[in-house]
Amino acid sequence: MEVGIFGLGRFGSFWSASLAHSFSVRAYDIDSGRPTPEGVRKTDLAGLAECDTIFLCVTIRSMPEVLRLLSGVLKTGTLVVDTCSVKIEPARWMAEILPEGIDILATHPMFGPESAKNGMEGLPLMMEPIRCDKERTAFWTKVFSDFGISVVRMSCDRHDREAAYSQALTHFVGRSLHRVGLTDTDIATRWYKNLHAVVRQCVRDAPSLFEDMQRYNPYAAEMRRRVMLAFHDTIEDVEQRPFQRTQADLDEGGVAPVNSVQGAD
Repeated sequence: MEVGIFGLGRFGSFWSASLAHSFSVRAYDIDSGRPTPEGVRKTDLAGLAECDTIFLCVTIRSMPEVLRLLSGVLKTGTLVVDTCSVKIEPARWMAEILPEGIDILATHPMFGPESAKNGMEGLPLMMEPIRCDKERTAFWTKVFSDFGISVVRMSCDRHDREAAYSQALTHFVGRSLHRVGLTDTDIATRWYKNLHAVVRQCVRDAPSLFEDMQRYNPYAAEMRRRVMLAFHDTIEDVEQRPFQRTQADLDEGGVAPVNSVQGAD
């Protein structure tokens, strides 16, 4: 079986190299100057269309254009698999643009080159067959499982509802904290260091990934609204509401002890 990769960005390069351990892999990128990983054969669009299964490792915003490019050259029976970070819109685009004879599998590997640098054991991959029979779905489920990946079957709608918080929220906070400008300090707590790690990971990804997961996930706007309301309420707690002593404070003689907060690790 020959597997094709459309897109040789950070994830496409990583994914093509990973699949090359088990399959003959061809890769195509609109930017012909992008390097091809070892074990992967560079090809043109016509050569890519000869592959049995094609993974789309492209930005969400470019999906309609990519699908239109492929729709005129794919052979009947080809399986097209997307890897987008949102699912409702890409699944709809694939179903609308690709011809009826093309199989479709929606996936989202919930990892990338950085988080999988020590292997993919236990890392989750969301999957929903859009236009794909049980046999083919089972085949790719086994392939992913053999890599150590934890395959999670769920609808595209459920994915986007949950990913609005599990992923889009993380990137929203990470990008915002990057603008704050967190500094290193010799007295950094473990949790402060964890915040630094979140910021570093989020800004390592292309800005288009952040923008697209916020714009194309229909549940992300509500997530951002709730986050901003929560920040507003927290600021009110600090700045506007009167200080209220707890019963524990009263038990200590009516004055809150200076060491009443313990374990700031």
